[in-house]
Amino acid sequence: MSDESRSQAQDAFIMGDLLARQGDVESARGAFQSAIAMRDAEWSPRAAYHLGELLWAVRDPGGAEAALGVAVAAGHPEWSPAAEVVQGVICAARQDVGGAMRAYGAAIASEHPTHAARAYFNLGTLHQQRGETGLAVAAYRRAIDYRHNELSPRAAVNLGYVLFNDLGQVEEAEAAFQVAIDSSDAEQAQLARQNLAAMRQLTAARRRGDRHDIVEDAKDLSVGRGEGSQKWRRWVRRDPS
Repeated sequence: MSDESRSQAQDAFIMGDLLARQGDVESARGAFQSAIAMRDAEWSPRAAYHLGELLWAVRDPGGAEAALGVAVAAGHPEWSPAAEVVQGVICAARQDVGGAMRAYGAAIASEHPTHAARAYFNLGTLHQQRGETGLAVAAYRRAIDYRHNELSPRAAVNLGYVLFNDLGQVEEAEAAFQVAIDSSDAEQAQLARQNLAAMRQLTAARRRGDRHDIVEDAKDLSVGRGEGSQKWRRWVRRDPS
């Protein structure tokens, strides 16, 4: 591709990104599609990924999957595994567990320091939602191993929760929460401190014979779903019956 054509593809992507940030979805779609049509090795898969992410955000899964498929097929080291992560989220949202695992597995196989970590984190949330505790623990541990500034603390908080509430492993849960507390992510560190304090209080209460029920909101924390990064859980004391 000539330098002029590459410049045109880059310009189309930049325009699409700007329009998307401004909330002009249809104009952004046109700009991204122009960049894709130019078949540039760098800017076309990048545009395809961003278009897929945009369309998923406005709940157009069919359009999103078509764009993400272009990004995946390009075999780009950055945007192909990124697209696989979002594809996995879409599959999980429609209860296509096999499709989600395939997509997350492809992102993991890339060993990309961000997208593989995202895939492991999302895989952990999927297994946790399905009650597959051992698999969730393994996935969260792998996400933590990447030492990603954003994803490792989030995985550590979730891991601590699973270890304590599902497996009763207090010391292991404390170690997981401590990973988040020691991280540079102030939000997750605060959440881990709160969870650690609640866990210690709950452990002491259980030794006294008190029992509690878990109440939590319905937020899906998979990367690429919705806004926010915290899922609030609390323990409510169960009155003797």
